[in-house]
Amino acid sequence: MRILYRISDGSYKKERFQHATKKGCLENFLKHFPSEEITLYADNVSDETYEWLQTYDLEVIRTNGGSSAAGFRIVLDEALKLDDTEIVYFVVVDYLHLENSRQVLLEGLERTDYVTLYDHVDKYMPASEGGNPYIDEDAAEETKVFLTKSSHWKLTNSTTMTFAAKVKTLREDEPIWRKHIEGKHPNDFGCFIELRNNGRSLSSPMPGLSTHCEPMWAAPLIDWEQVN
Repeated sequence: MRILYRISDGSYKKERFQHATKKGCLENFLKHFPSEEITLYADNVSDETYEWLQTYDLEVIRTNGGSSAAGFRIVLDEALKLDDTEIVYFVVVDYLHLENSRQVLLEGLERTDYVTLYDHVDKYMPASEGGNPYIDEDAAEETKVFLTKSSHWKLTNSTTMTFAAKVKTLREDEPIWRKHIEGKHPNDFGCFIELRNNGRSLSSPMPGLSTHCEPMWAAPLIDWEQVN
């Protein structure tokens, strides 16, 4: 597996778990994924940030995309240079992970085209209350549930830009990805919906093994304040 991990000094200003700083998220990630699989893309960072990142035993590549979409275009280009059989995990710094994340992610990719470890809370909120547009007033997603060695899973309609897939899948879906990562902000929701409409599958474990670090959007059933 190849992990393309993105970090920037220009992240959107959002409320975060107090301990989920960029340093906290990176060091959490390094507990669960081997450093030799990780390439860290430092996009539009200060000299101070770049020097800090070089204190880790990681391959660090400094880039100047300057936006979330541009940063993803850079790592997508790199992913598409790899062999079709390679698995790529795209990760943004604003995420925490749990033990066994790597193993569970690989299990999911044996069953579906795309995998996210983030059980997004918007799938349990009616659209009328700010949830996912496909969630009705019963606050439930229409899905299928399956089992792997380590986890229950559900098919889900969309996720964020932290996800995994085989390079072969990305290559076949490249036109769809290019369409939705133009400009400054990637249209992750629209992209995954179009992928689904074209027969692709996306799964997430239940409960999740990763979360975005905004408390209001944290994956349910986990006390993320205690995860470091």
